[in-house]
Amino acid sequence: MNTAYKHLEARLKIAELTLAQWAGIIAGVAVAICWTMYVSPFGPYVSLFSGVYVGGIPAMTAWLASQAQFDVWSRVAGAARWRRGGHVYQPGAGDAQGYVVIEAPHDAPRFDDAPQLDMEALWN
Repeated sequence: MNTAYKHLEARLKIAELTLAQWAGIIAGVAVAICWTMYVSPFGPYVSLFSGVYVGGIPAMTAWLASQAQFDVWSRVAGAARWRRGGHVYQPGAGDAQGYVVIEAPHDAPRFDDAPQLDMEALWN
């Protein structure tokens, strides 16, 4: 069996960045431009400053996912599965019954009827 060259097995990279990282950078620049030009309610300097940080979120998530071997889509699918699960409680009163306190039966042993220990006899 002939093994493939190392560059054939590696991921496609352009300027040392993977395609997912490039997509994150492009999305980040687009988000930063949209935030700064159209969405931000602040003045021009605050909008420019916050646009850099808001635009860096997609690029940072793409870089973090590729560096930390973190599968974003698996995490999102798991969160959606958990949210749709039956163990998540619905808001509102529902049909919860709570605790029901019942009286103990008359023939049950009571604490007052327990035999008293003679502590002096234990040490002899």
